Amino acid sequence: MTIGKWTKKWTVPKSSGDGDWVVGLSDEKVWGCSCPVWKFKKEECHHIKEIKLGNQPEINQSEINKKPEYVLAKVLKPTLKDDRLLVPLVPIGDIKMSVTIAFTMLKYGYSWTEIKKIRRLPDSWTKKAVLNYVEEYGEYTYPENFYD
Repeated sequence: MTIGKWTKKWTVPKSSGDGDWVVGLSDEKVWGCSCPVWKFKKEECHHIKEIKLGNQPEINQSEINKKPEYVLAKVLKPTLKDDRLLVPLVPIGDIKMSVTIAFTMLKYGYSWTEIKKIRRLPDSWTKKAVLNYVEEYGEYTYPENFYD
């Protein structure tokens, strides 16, 4: 089977929480995945099924290599300004804001591996857990007088 260029791509978190699988759809409408099930057996994996069900947003190809510069700043929540992602100064142990920052970085094109390294997140943190937390509790914002 010859597969043309992947014209659409999605990421699906690995169950180990360490990185993502990439699911693609070619211009010939052929599905593929970077996981071993598809790579070696050419069988439709559960990652492809998840994308077909609409459970993951498509990767915007023009934004893949374009992510804002990460800058620590006195802001009340992660804020995009002039191609810079202004990130709040976070007290040690502030899980709510740390999750919000990781979530925002994901939205702006940072990989989970980059986020874990930049933010020095514990190995126990997973992309899926961050997404689930924000879905359940929402994004966090510090109160107006936080830096007083």
